[in-house]
Amino acid sequence: MKKISTLLLLFCNLILQAQILDVKADKNPAIIGEQILIQYTINTKAKNFKSPNFNGLQVLSGPNPSTQSSYTFVNGQSQSNTSTTYSFYIKANREGNYNITPASIEVNGEKINSLSYNLKIVKGSEKNEKQKKAISDNLFIKVDVSKRNIFVGEQILVVFKLFTRLDLENTELSSLPSLNGFWAKDLKTSSQFKREIVDGVPYNVAIIKKTVLTAQKLGELVIDPIELKCNIRIQTNRNNRDPFANFFGSYYKTQEEIIRSKSIKIKVNELEKSPVNFKGAVGEMDVTSEVDNTTINANEAINYKLTITGTGNIELIEPLDINFPEEFEVYDPKISSKIFQGGLKRSEKIFEYLLIPRYEGNYTIPSSELIVFNKNKYETKKSKKHSLIIKASKNNEDQTTNINQQIVETVQKDINYIFTHSNLKIIGKDLIPINIFYLLLFLPIGILILLKIYEKTIGKIDSKSNNWKNKKANKIALKRLKSAQKCIKDSDFDRFFEEIEKSLWGYFADKFKVNSSNLSKETVSDYFDSAAINKEIEEKFINLLNESEFARYAPAKNKNTQMDILLEKAKAIIIEVETALK
Repeated sequence: MKKISTLLLLFCNLILQAQILDVKADKNPAIIGEQILIQYTINTKAKNFKSPNFNGLQVLSGPNPSTQSSYTFVNGQSQSNTSTTYSFYIKANREGNYNITPASIEVNGEKINSLSYNLKIVKGSEKNEKQKKAISDNLFIKVDVSKRNIFVGEQILVVFKLFTRLDLENTELSSLPSLNGFWAKDLKTSSQFKREIVDGVPYNVAIIKKTVLTAQKLGELVIDPIELKCNIRIQTNRNNRDPFANFFGSYYKTQEEIIRSKSIKIKVNELEKSPVNFKGAVGEMDVTSEVDNTTINANEAINYKLTITGTGNIELIEPLDINFPEEFEVYDPKISSKIFQGGLKRSEKIFEYLLIPRYEGNYTIPSSELIVFNKNKYETKKSKKHSLIIKASKNNEDQTTNINQQIVETVQKDINYIFTHSNLKIIGKDLIPINIFYLLLFLPIGILILLKIYEKTIGKIDSKSNNWKNKKANKIALKRLKSAQKCIKDSDFDRFFEEIEKSLWGYFADKFKVNSSNLSKETVSDYFDSAAINKEIEEKFINLLNESEFARYAPAKNKNTQMDILLEKAKAIIIEVETALK
């Protein structure tokens, strides 16, 4: 009994220890301008961390959460232990005693507070000040921007470069720019250092990040600073009076420094009054078109290819308005692209259409127009028009059957076909048995009655199906988002964004009963307006479509976080639309 009581007491103590939000600093006292690491740790599962008030201390980065899990086996039983740490990098610009208020976190519905923390900041020695200057003079980030005064839709190249003359053990990105107001696409970079002379001084230079930005709104947009955590190897010889010489020698210690780039302001100007058919193409572009055949029989297929080439925001261009003949059956285009340097180098985007002319005659596919804003003026680029000769089909029925074979195969799975060939045989030459006589007499009437019942039933089913889709659109969409959630676990970035788009478009199509061939952002706006959904929700929905379509810029280590945020946004906007429709 005594042993049991002891074990219970020990267990309770362990629980109490697990529910303490511990706080510590990597240095106390610290020197003015020195970067200090403050960490809050809790040894259990927790949520809703609330940051403390640092009261005059500058927060460079944080909170940066990290979770560690460990597993132990005792007598064949497994036990898991989880701890979460929230890290802040701070610094003080003047000496004094600073009181950091308690942080808090929630454990099993209970709020847990840390202790307040007193941090002492002192003046550094002359040696330390010289050492800091030696670091800042010989380790920094420079941002190269191709243009700082641009138009909406125009692209710029932004390159973040690390310059160093110090011995770096390793580097790690600790904070990335938010890039609000830009569509961004990262370009591949080499992490290798190259030599570069700046004002006669040689530096080792490496590209941290290279991004193509496309401005999407007016005004003064800011490229936020990028933060880099660097581990510097420093000589430990204290007798050397030259602080810069401390970075060279055979005896080293590692010193961690966080460096930041400067924020960059970009002025985005409004385009001149645009023509009616302007779709936002900015750059230097051309458009061409071609068909694979100009003389064919009715019900045969024609491949029509429209190609946009040049430089600029080609990747963002949507299908052009093409006035195909009404007698043509037109399928949704297959879209492919070859984008180089984010569109800064000559690229192309291809739209391939499958066309089925149903009737003989002479037809024309008119030229398509692409209006481009280039060098402060609008230019109209036109594709070639195509004259087609459609001959009468030799075997119209056979041709139609071949073209729609895939559709028939799909439908065949769900529909039982009526057999047109019978194996009935005449029984006797002159006499029909009475049972067969009555069967033949009443069979047509029975078939008509059954067909009528079938027609009414199917109509009800179709109606119910449409209504069901409409009523359950949100549940269907949320179910689709589970597939996107699985992509996060699998780190399948490209498929994740694709699944988000499918979920949003699928929800819209089901909710408003819109055919998939008519889906577009303009259609979204029209239906939202007709349903009296406010503009804010409409903009959120369309912006989320754009974000999911083009969000590719976060590096791999931060992409999971980006996907988590995007997934929550998708869930939230569906709920908002549902609420607005009630």
